[in-house]
Amino acid sequence: MAIAKKAESSKSEGGFLNRLKNSGRRFNHFREVWLELKKVHWPTRNQLFTYTGVVFAMVIIVALLIWIVDSGLTYAMGSLLNK
Repeated sequence: MAIAKKAESSKSEGGFLNRLKNSGRRFNHFREVWLELKKVHWPTRNQLFTYTGVVFAMVIIVALLIWIVDSGLTYAMGSLLNK
């Protein structure tokens, strides 16, 4: 019987009217998110360009390292398999 009451109460919680009643909590959530975003220390334009440049440089360096290792392994495997 306790299980039946629990099932009945879960059905009534998901109704359209109950979702409308709880919509204020959703708007409150977005209001709180907006207030937290105001507290964030955003980088300046110069910092943004500097950080972006560093990221691009590191991506290029890592890509070159992966290419060098891949080429070396391809050459080594080709040499071993062609014997």
